[in-house]
Amino acid sequence: MTGEIWAISVLTAVVPTVLYVLILWWFDRYEKEPRHLLLAAFTWGAVPAAILSIIGEATLGQPLLALDETSAQLLSSSLLAPVVEECAKGVAVFLLLLVFWREFDDVLDGVIYGATVGFGFAMSENVFYFAASLQQAGLEGLATIAFFRAVIFGMNHALFTSTFGASLGYARMGARGCRRWAMPPLGLLGAMFLHGLHNLLASLSSAVCLLMSLMNNWSGALVILAVILLAAQQEKRWIATHLKAEVESGLLTAEEYDMIGSYRKRLGAVWRARMRDGRGEARRLSRLAQLATELAFKVQQGDERTAQKLRQAIATLKGTQVPSQQGPAI
Repeated sequence: MTGEIWAISVLTAVVPTVLYVLILWWFDRYEKEPRHLLLAAFTWGAVPAAILSIIGEATLGQPLLALDETSAQLLSSSLLAPVVEECAKGVAVFLLLLVFWREFDDVLDGVIYGATVGFGFAMSENVFYFAASLQQAGLEGLATIAFFRAVIFGMNHALFTSTFGASLGYARMGARGCRRWAMPPLGLLGAMFLHGLHNLLASLSSAVCLLMSLMNNWSGALVILAVILLAAQQEKRWIATHLKAEVESGLLTAEEYDMIGSYRKRLGAVWRARMRDGRGEARRLSRLAQLATELAFKVQQGDERTAQKLRQAIATLKGTQVPSQQGPAI
């Protein structure tokens, strides 16, 4: 393949992926995940997960070579690929939970990290599909496959892996007993099932199966969207509930509390500060909102040691002292 084919294919894969990632980042409103962790998640999906999937499918698929071509392809795409690929992608989300425990707070964080890994994987996968299609059928063939893979089914891998991420986030929130240990494997199985069902319907290559696959994937995407919105509302309630005590103690003012609890008011305050006082004040306000949000989450999790460190960071940022008495969390 020529360099021009690869360049066009990469561009066609990257543009919609960037759009999807920006939309996902926008949904993470109150405590945006660190950019370096999101970049690490995306990179894992785009490179190591893709390579591991190729090696895993080639190795584990050897016994399928004894079957006829149709059966081997059907089993490989609907059974082997979902298991290998979801494990390869899921490793990154699981490692983020283990290594960056304090950054991984709830279901929303799990969805964000899982979907980011999925978008990275889908982008790399699309590059090769697009390049092959462009070489074989020209721009018309590329336009057709890009429409289906990047638009109609463009959120598939993000949907699959975010299912596993959501289950890890649920366990992280403090689920008790068997639910805490059962949810992650159930979430991984759910990701594999959704992936396998999509591949099975796509392999059958009929209009009815295509429609069923479309309904299945977009229904799943709507469920994940509902989870994102509900999780965001829950985070807003945590902020409203747990920061009241910080206002009563004097760590935060009532005006700061009002600003921190509303995403719209945060943006407005930061924008006004930038216009009136410059970037330094805008960054200070943004940092205050971030620290206070993290404080609310740590109080919710019962992590008083980290919460006290965050109180100190807020006081230092404001040039004050940490109040000696903290009011009770409501």
